Amino acid sequence: MKYIYGKRDTKTVVSIDKAPQSIQTLWYRLNFLGVNIARIRAKKERYEVTTGDTFNGYHAGRVSIYNQKSNPSRPLSFVRPTPLGKDNKGMQILEVADNVDMQEVLETLKDYETLLTGSFFDRLKLRFSRLFA
Repeated sequence: MKYIYGKRDTKTVVSIDKAPQSIQTLWYRLNFLGVNIARIRAKKERYEVTTGDTFNGYHAGRVSIYNQKSNPSRPLSFVRPTPLGKDNKGMQILEVADNVDMQEVLETLKDYETLLTGSFFDRLKLRFSRLFA
C-alpha cells in the first residue's frame, strides 16, 4: 500500500498536515532541498539520473527525487496547470510506501545533497563509493 501526500486534500491526495510527524519532517527536508516530487517505493529499485521534458530525476534504491527543470518544454500540472516559464515552488507530492525505511531515505537525501552542493571531489568520492558498495 502507498500513501500520497500533497499541500492540500484532493480525491487522491492527503494533506501533508495530516501525515505522521516523521513524514512531515521528510517533506520539509525535501522542500528545503528544492525537490518537487519524491517517491519512496515498496520494492522496485532504480539507480540512475534521468531528464525528461519537465523534470530531472535522481533515483537511488527505492527513492526517486524529481526537480522541475528551469526551462521545461511542456506545461506542468499538479492540481492546476502551470504555464511554461512558471514554477511550482517547493514540494508538491510525496508518495510513500507503507514499508518505508526512513534510514535508507535519509542516506539517499544526504547523497542527493552532496550531488547538489558538494565539491567536485565530494561528488567524485560519492560516485566511487556507490560504484563499489
